[in-house]
Amino acid sequence: MVEFQGSPSWAVNLPFYLKCALALIVGSVVVWESAAWPTLIPFFLLIAGTVGIAIAIGLRAATTAQTQIVIDSVRMTMRNGILSRRVASVEMYRVQNVECVSSWWERLMGVGTLVVESSDVNQPRWTLRGMPDVEVLREWMNLAAIARRDAKGIREVNIGRV
Repeated sequence: MVEFQGSPSWAVNLPFYLKCALALIVGSVVVWESAAWPTLIPFFLLIAGTVGIAIAIGLRAATTAQTQIVIDSVRMTMRNGILSRRVASVEMYRVQNVECVSSWWERLMGVGTLVVESSDVNQPRWTLRGMPDVEVLREWMNLAAIARRDAKGIREVNIGRV
């Protein structure tokens, strides 16, 4: 049973977008104030900065859009990358702890960050930003991990930090 399939919400990039907008506003004010200068250097710097910011915004949006997350009752899989692709997964029975964190602006947007801790040696900590309904998803993942361990006959023994 697939509980979640999709990309993180665009809202996860909102602070970055706002910082870029602020940088453009400050740059525009500086160019406006230096309009009396006999040179066009501030104007060209504003254009170069605008192009750089547009590229950064485009890359951030494309990276978010190209991140695919599938969470089902057997495993959690994440595919990400634009030019090169990375695919990683963790079996649900290895999930030890799931935590959801939502800042005030994420709560307003209905998204949050899911932090998954597992007994996987290669990637013990997963951070999934921009996930919708994180509290419901956290509860479902905890129950799915317990059910999967029971189905496989695996018992969890905590001896210090794993």
